[in-house]
Amino acid sequence: MAASLESRFGESTEIKPGSTGQFDVFVNDLLVFSKAKTGRFPLEGEVEAIFEAIRDGKEPPSPPDEPRPAGLVRRIVDKLRG
Repeated sequence: MAASLESRFGESTEIKPGSTGQFDVFVNDLLVFSKAKTGRFPLEGEVEAIFEAIRDGKEPPSPPDEPRPAGLVRRIVDKLRG
């Protein structure tokens, strides 16, 4: 996700591991995705779509009614491992 945001939008990103297992995404100090609130990790491309909408001054897309498993957890673990 971090590399995708940088390559697609030219924005720098940062991953900060949390101590409580949370997964929150902030854009300019605005919480745009929270695992605690949704009960799931974001779907493939979901954070990028939210970021793009905010950048373009549009309303972020609504989350899907039924979350589908995504490879995001694997990508995050791979990123944290190096």
